[in-house]
Amino acid sequence: MFTPSGSPRHAGAPKPGRDAAVGPRTPGRLAWPDAARGLAIGLVVLYHATNWTWSTGYEVSVLREVNETLRSLRMPLFFAVAGMFAGKWMTVPWSRLARGKLLFFAWVFVLWEPISLVVRLLTGYYQVADADWGTLGHDLAWSLLVPRSELWFVWTLAAFFVIARALRRIPAPVQLVLAACVSGWALAGWEPESIAWRGTAQFVLFFLGGLHLRPLLERFARRVTWLWAVGAVVVWLGIQMAVRELGLAGVPGLYLLANIAGVPAGVAVSVLASRVPGVGYLPRSLGLQWLGARTLPVFVTHTSVVLGLLCLLYRNAVWIPAPQSQWLPVILWVAAITVGLGLGALAPRIGARWLFAPPRGLSGSTDGVRHPGNAASKPGER
Repeated sequence: MFTPSGSPRHAGAPKPGRDAAVGPRTPGRLAWPDAARGLAIGLVVLYHATNWTWSTGYEVSVLREVNETLRSLRMPLFFAVAGMFAGKWMTVPWSRLARGKLLFFAWVFVLWEPISLVVRLLTGYYQVADADWGTLGHDLAWSLLVPRSELWFVWTLAAFFVIARALRRIPAPVQLVLAACVSGWALAGWEPESIAWRGTAQFVLFFLGGLHLRPLLERFARRVTWLWAVGAVVVWLGIQMAVRELGLAGVPGLYLLANIAGVPAGVAVSVLASRVPGVGYLPRSLGLQWLGARTLPVFVTHTSVVLGLLCLLYRNAVWIPAPQSQWLPVILWVAAITVGLGLGALAPRIGARWLFAPPRGLSGSTDGVRHPGNAASKPGER
């Protein structure tokens, strides 16, 4: 999901009829994967905004219920799309993978993990009893092994690239079966010390599935109609609700089925969104495609923005009663995305591109590849 830029991102020669199937696109670029990224990051920000608002004491039960249902869609979609564009990194030498991809993840994580944890400590949202600067120092010292913040996404993506590269000589069906066993077990309720460890186990199937089943996903996307989309969403919701209402989420493999069904549902919604033309104040693809090409600044900043605003409300004794409080996460969601996009656009203009990518000299890039953070740049292939 966090991609370099400079060359067409969604590589591959256009296939007959693809433009008609997936909606407007720029040359050499599929529209729906960007819409899927935009959808996933939007749902992630809403989830975090809702949870932090609830932890502050506001009544947000409606959005908590919605987010719980969407749980089996947002992350599987996120990692499946990330895996779709990881193929070129599976054949390069380890040294090039390290400098061209892993360094990028490491740079972003090492820079933003301290910022995220400092903001948590200063705003009182550290989630550790009696947390102080000593707690922060201890957690930062171990953060490369035990991530503590929402930056676990970045850590997990790096782990997936290493895992996929290490397994490349193992037949894809064997990889997927083994990954399904791991993900099915982890999704049944494994609670390790770090959410990054849990996320790696829970979603490894979806990254490897996106990597190895990309042709299948693209074929499905080309055939999506409104009827197909409704069917995919109904199937996903049916499995999700059945597993949840019957209390079967703790049975290994059953909640995995809901997550698997969430991928085609998310793809179908993204395809339909990518076909929406811009009219008046209605942005093309509902703005999801545009957001999906600019996910990194939003992702690394959104929690700090949400916590800062909630702290401001709390310390100034601003209380929003129910049912009006149900809208507070939505307001925070808009604010967080706006700030992230604004910072992403501003950074390269003021010489702060390093906020979202390592210096080009450090990464050793010789092919014009640029990393995200520059909202004006043309995103390229993973």
